[in-house]
Amino acid sequence: MVRTGMETVLRKLPDVRTVRALPLDAESVAVAAEGYDVLIVAAEQWGLLGEFDERQRDGLPPVLVLGNDLYDRNGADLASLPADGFLPLDSLSARSLENALQRLAMGEVPMPASLAKRLLMSNRSRRRDAEPVTIPLTPRETETLLLLADGLSNKQVARCLGISAHGAKRLVGSILLKLGAPNRTTAVITAIKIGLL
Repeated sequence: MVRTGMETVLRKLPDVRTVRALPLDAESVAVAAEGYDVLIVAAEQWGLLGEFDERQRDGLPPVLVLGNDLYDRNGADLASLPADGFLPLDSLSARSLENALQRLAMGEVPMPASLAKRLLMSNRSRRRDAEPVTIPLTPRETETLLLLADGLSNKQVARCLGISAHGAKRLVGSILLKLGAPNRTTAVITAIKIGLL
């Protein structure tokens, strides 16, 4: 029922050209990696992406996870699977879906503030108990990381720092490289885990 409703809503959005419902298996992941801009996954099926090898997962387009049980998962679960945004079903509407897709296209991480806050709070106690990890971020990279944690796009980061969008993109790329993160969401979660945030 949710899938049918989702397809109907997606087909009505002006920026969406092609909608295709696929089972979550290796063949479908290969199809998604080659021809689609976004992969929308139900939270219940999201764990299946963990079964694919790193090479298969690296080729994925941005992944938007839909579901209400997102709040029940811990930070390690959220960091271990590919995800570039989260959208709870209880706040799902044509407008919220369109907004999430637009934010993904701009390189932002659509996520409810309440989920981001819960992730930050749940990792504070782990951070105190963990061995400190030193990753040499420059002061500018640290500023940028804080802005990424707030969900800002590269353009917004550039405005906040008073630099060009290209400069912001370079800073974000450097942070992703230093943290060994494939995307902004994982970078923020990794930074929380190791005590940078």
